[in-house]
Amino acid sequence: MYWRITGATNDTPYDNSNALIAFFNTNITPLFLATLPQDYYIDSLIVRRLGPTSGNYAALDYEPLMNPGTRGANAVSEQLCPCVTLIPPMGVKSAGRVFLPAVAKADYNLNIASPTYITAVNTLFNAMIAGGSVAGGTATLVIFSRKHNTSSVVAAYHLSPFIGYQRRRARPVGS
Repeated sequence: MYWRITGATNDTPYDNSNALIAFFNTNITPLFLATLPQDYYIDSLIVRRLGPTSGNYAALDYEPLMNPGTRGANAVSEQLCPCVTLIPPMGVKSAGRVFLPAVAKADYNLNIASPTYITAVNTLFNAMIAGGSVAGGTATLVIFSRKHNTSSVVAAYHLSPFIGYQRRRARPVGS
């Protein structure tokens, strides 16, 4: 996920990164855990500056098995990823995507998300789009375009109507 901090008063990127981790840990992590099955864990948070130049990174490591998902059931399958499409404002050509790592067995039936799962995803993404106070400024979720090296605000989002495997690193057929 990509975040933008506007109006930060901290002097160094490292301080801003630590402030973003603290915000994410307090405000976003519990909401993210509410979308994960109970056999998935958050082990660490890492923040790295992208622009105008790359910079230091900050990290927060949790104790092993400390932060399990709170959906109350195990995952259907590893990497069976619900996709949330981040919709940019009018005039911006590239949308963003966030693949949630897994989905609990009880959250989908016949490829239809349960109302409680939809509510958990809505709560998470509404909180990320609204953002919050970080380092004297405001941090919000953005869509980053590597091609244009720009970021744009998220105007809306959409949970994919079906789930599937994330095949980004799959070996092509015949190789």
